[in-house]
Formats: sequence, structure tokens, C-alpha cells
Amino acid sequence: MNNNIEFNKVISSLSDLGFKKIQKVKKIKYGINSEVYKFKVDRLNLVTKLYKHRGNLRIRREKQFYEYLKKINNKNIIIPLIFCFKKNLSVYPFISGSKIKKINTNQIKKLSTFINKINNKKISTLLPKAVDGIQDRKDHLKLCEKKLNRLKKVKIDSLIKKDFSKFLHKKLIPKFKELKKNFDLNLKKVSPKMKLSKEEMIISPSDFGFHNIIKKNNKLFFIDFEYAGLDDPVKLICDFYCQPDQFLNAKQKKIFLENLYLKHHDSNKLNLYIDLFLPFHRLKWCCIILNIFKDTKPLKNKNSFKPTEKIMKTQLIKSKIYFKKNFGVI
Repeated sequence: MNNNIEFNKVISSLSDLGFKKIQKVKKIKYGINSEVYKFKVDRLNLVTKLYKHRGNLRIRREKQFYEYLKKINNKNIIIPLIFCFKKNLSVYPFISGSKIKKINTNQIKKLSTFINKINNKKISTLLPKAVDGIQDRKDHLKLCEKKLNRLKKVKIDSLIKKDFSKFLHKKLIPKFKELKKNFDLNLKKVSPKMKLSKEEMIISPSDFGFHNIIKKNNKLFFIDFEYAGLDDPVKLICDFYCQPDQFLNAKQKKIFLENLYLKHHDSNKLNLYIDLFLPFHRLKWCCIILNIFKDTKPLKNKNSFKPTEKIMKTQLIKSKIYFKKNFGVI
């Protein structure tokens, strides 16, 4: 879509919500599921998030999670100004902070503290299960398999998609079968608790990591909660370890886990489950990196994302590097 048309649509939507004399509209984040624009009204710098998912499920989930964080008086969030289901967008004050490039021990502890705080209040909540949230631990495997099965449906109609298909069928799918075989053998030795009660699930931001944090004056602000809800703490920890755009060394992973204080869970048992399920989440993230290849139906506003061959090639290379890093072969 032409940038001018795109920006005009953003301005039109914001104008309908009462924002007049909008200036300096700039796209600052683009994703398959959402776009974020910075803009100025009078002397105020604001941002708007446009949800591209069909329906209002993501924006409703994010609004509900922000309401929960506000209820428990969490200070590490940017308080939203507007959630508009009709326009499928939200508006926030702009925070002139920065992304964290070099991770230190103190920051790791602050992430653990954030998870502890949102799980420490005795406030009843009607939060739903997180997107891809897990209550039966067998679903760790099913989730990985689901990601693979979705990629199997990609129509192979170009050279880059042939390369993708070869990687999928020669590396990813055989690796899943290997991991599943090893899991079945280990399961008899370990006998982990597979079904969690609702009390044993935790409140999770879900898409959790340094990619969704803004640092300002040594304070961390957590953003993006459209996948949030109740989940298995093992999934939160595995996904945190697996984030492809951040590197955590063994010491940092240990510090994060040791500083988690979650009711019904202790670090020794969590370590056991992490060792069991982490390989499946690593493979799952190989698939997530390849989401760009998935065949998608156009959205109602016809503003569906059509990836270029260059973008697909970049993601395929990224997934191959991630696979080699985690499994040692390619």
C-alpha cells in the first residue's frame, strides 16, 4: 500500500476519535499482527497501535490485561488513553526511552520481579487463557506440531518457497519426530505432572522479552499484551529463553529462574520441566520465524501484508541460523 494512503487512513481514524491537527505521523513498528505509528497533537507525542488481526480478539485481550495491571497498581506500564474496538486501534502516550541492547543482571532481576508482582496479588481475575496458553503439558508438543502443520499448507509457487519447503521437510519435521521419540523415552523416567489446575497456571504477558521493553531513566516499561492471559509458567520461561532477537547466557537464565517466586512452583521442578519441553519450543520458534510464508486471507480493509521475496529469504536464513544454533546441524 502507498505510504500516503496508509498515513491518511491512520489520520482519518484518529480524527474520528477526536484527535485534531495531527502532525508528524511516522511508522515506528511493523509486524504481521500490528503496526505502531507515532504522531503529534498540539504538544503531545502519542502512539497508536493498529491491530491487523480479524475481529477484535487481540485488542479486547490487551485492554483486559491493561485493566488487570491497573487494578493491581503496576507502575511498569504505559497507561493507555484509548481502546477503540470499532477502529481496531489503541492510543498511548509516547515514551522517549530506548531498547535494551546489552542485557545486565539487574535488568534480568527486574523482569523476574515484574512476573512476581503480577502474580502476587490476591485479586480474582477473569483473565482468559493466553493465546496458545497451556494447561495440559502435553500441549507443549501439540503446539509445536501445530506450527509445523500450518507451514505444511504453504503453497509452493516460487523458488524461495521451494527452499523453504526443503528446510521444512528435511530438517524441521524430522527434528520434531526425533524430539518426540526422545520425549516418550524420557517421560517414563521423569513422570512429570502434566495437567495443571487453574491455581497452578500463572498470569503471563505471553510475548515476554526484551523486545517488548522500553527503558527510560533506568526504569523498565513493559508493552504488548495482546497474547496475554493464564498459562503454564514453563511455557513463559521457555519462550523467554527462546526469543530469537535476544541472547541470554546460562548465568542470566539461572538468575531469572532463581528470582521467580511463583506459588505452587519451585525452581528445581521448573528446571526439570524446562529441560523436557525447551527443545520443542526452540523448534516452535524456528516455525514462528517462518510465519511470513504462511498463506493468509486478505483482511476486510484489504491492507493484508504481502511479503517480498527478499523478506522471505531473510526469514528463511534467520530460521536456519536459529536451528543450527540450537540443534547444531543444518
